[in-house]
Amino acid sequence: MDSAPQTSFLRGTLRALGAVATAMVGLRRRQDREKDFATLKLAHVVVAGIVVAAIIVVTLIALVDRIAS
Repeated sequence: MDSAPQTSFLRGTLRALGAVATAMVGLRRRQDREKDFATLKLAHVVVAGIVVAAIIVVTLIALVDRIAS
């Protein structure tokens, strides 16, 4: 089996994860954003968005649990 498609998807998803994370913080330059629009695939951005959303939810749950205890 060839692992190149899996590696490519993982690499694209990690790149999208970085793009989503920096965009959320507001550190994205216009050139980088336009490059991402041209090169990133929708599937990578969707997976990255789900990962970031899950991290935020888990962090908020842990924070509320810690404060409530």
